[in-house]
Amino acid sequence: MNLEIITRRPLRTLSVNDHCRRAAELMAEHHIRHLPVVDDEVPVGMVSERDLLATIGWWNHGSKHSDSAISDWAERLPVTEVMSSPLHCLPPDSSLEKAARLMLNKKIGAVALVGAGSLHGIVTETDFLHCLTVAAWQRYTVIEHMTANVFQVSPEQPIRAAWRLMREKQIRHLVVTDNKRLRGILSDRDLLAGISWDAAGPDGIRDQVRHIMTTQVATIAPEATLALAAQRMLDWKVGALPVTDCEDLAGIITETDLLTAWVQVQTA
Repeated sequence: MNLEIITRRPLRTLSVNDHCRRAAELMAEHHIRHLPVVDDEVPVGMVSERDLLATIGWWNHGSKHSDSAISDWAERLPVTEVMSSPLHCLPPDSSLEKAARLMLNKKIGAVALVGAGSLHGIVTETDFLHCLTVAAWQRYTVIEHMTANVFQVSPEQPIRAAWRLMREKQIRHLVVTDNKRLRGILSDRDLLAGISWDAAGPDGIRDQVRHIMTTQVATIAPEATLALAAQRMLDWKVGALPVTDCEDLAGIITETDLLTAWVQVQTA
């Protein structure tokens, strides 16, 4: 099986002339985290949610900058200023294992498929989830591959502090708890959406985690199979599942954890 076979999403790209707000809007509209950047159909880089957040981020909160100022600024900022380059890419007929190892080694969530100088598509961590929904992965359990030490924030935590924690720990999800009870989850996607290009929170300001966190959270039990975890992520279109045991938070399992498990099994 090669990479072209597991590429499932329609290919969406950015031009070198596009701006960061355009990138954020495309990601939100199509529920994607990565967009290749092309120059006359030649791939030159990749923009991710994390790239946008690293530049736009939460620099405005607690300052005098308004949402409209962020929007205007982002419309003037070209994607070439924030994209990751050089592009991590592989030929379309490369093996799945080669792509998975490249993602894990470089700590990236997507690899571009490039042949004869043109872009054929991208393969993401999410595409690999389909490889784990088959019966063979019912032999492996969540508790064997989850992360038990979960980084947590409260709903009242300032967004800027949560964002800094995610950057410091190089993670894309924080579990939101209150008195040890699960209240939500905060992701890169929530942060980017929370920049609130044209709308503010109920009090005109979005400055606490509770304003932007996802409250309808898909969870999974420690004894559940990796096949079920992969399918639940696909069904809910999420990259992480808090692991709960009788409503107590026991850990978290992410797309990266599942990709790591997949590579380990291939080499066992």
